[in-house]
Amino acid sequence: MQPLGEQQSGLGNLFAQVGSLMSAQASGQVSMPDPVVKAMQQILGLRLNTVQKPTAAGLQQAVRHSGQFREANLALPGQGSSAGQGDLKSVLLSFRSILQQFGSKGQVTRPASQPSVPTLQGPPQAQAQQAASGFWTGAAPQNLQSLLKETDAALARMRMTQLVNSGLAGDDRQKLGTRPMDIVLELPLSLGQETAVMQMQVGRDGSGQEEGDEDEQAWRLRFALDLTATGPLEAAVSLRGGGTFVSLWVDRKETFDNLNSVRESVEASFADAGLDLQEFRLVRGLPPRTAAKYGALIDRQS
Repeated sequence: MQPLGEQQSGLGNLFAQVGSLMSAQASGQVSMPDPVVKAMQQILGLRLNTVQKPTAAGLQQAVRHSGQFREANLALPGQGSSAGQGDLKSVLLSFRSILQQFGSKGQVTRPASQPSVPTLQGPPQAQAQQAASGFWTGAAPQNLQSLLKETDAALARMRMTQLVNSGLAGDDRQKLGTRPMDIVLELPLSLGQETAVMQMQVGRDGSGQEEGDEDEQAWRLRFALDLTATGPLEAAVSLRGGGTFVSLWVDRKETFDNLNSVRESVEASFADAGLDLQEFRLVRGLPPRTAAKYGALIDRQS
């Protein structure tokens, strides 16, 4: 975990770099090798499309392609090497090989900005949406080297998240009095020409372990998102006994007022989806978090 924690960076950095280079390639400002361009198109194609109304099937596919299940799929009996293809981690590993074929060299670096380590104990952590990234004009090899750097950082992030999900990360943070979530993952979202990253946690509670207990199944879902247009958002959704309970925290006042003005439409959308909405809480501000004790450990000599 320690080297991965030093090398990792948010997925948004990679998608911002890829998006900028794809736009520059289309306008003739840069010249990238065809295999690299095709690989970048494949990477952008794995984002959850939000231009059209997201569907349950689309979200399910995005979760399957998040890269968190690559090795699990490869380990299934009777599955060949093709079982792990098509997900984000497999695509990034292939992309890394392509970049190295064109002369890029992997370097161990520590990114300037690093998101918090994923956790199953605490709430999800939003990552600020990344603006368009810079590039070098022409066929500069620096573009390929920059892509490899961001790819390595994104792969380190995904591997670290997989360790957290497997219980091997030593996530010994203070428990919040509730059962830990079962899985945490990050999904890239397509917002026009830009990309946002949503961190999502899913967990199962209570009974429902036996057949016939479907009415008693309880599921929890939490997600965090930080968009340029809306500011930070956090949501908690519970499905218990056939009822749906939703809490939505909004940091920015303008976004809160906009959502509050269409509250009835939001509530009606649950009924349209066949969900029995028992409670919908719209809260201004984000949930409180444990305050960090800054300055507790200081190396005075350095």
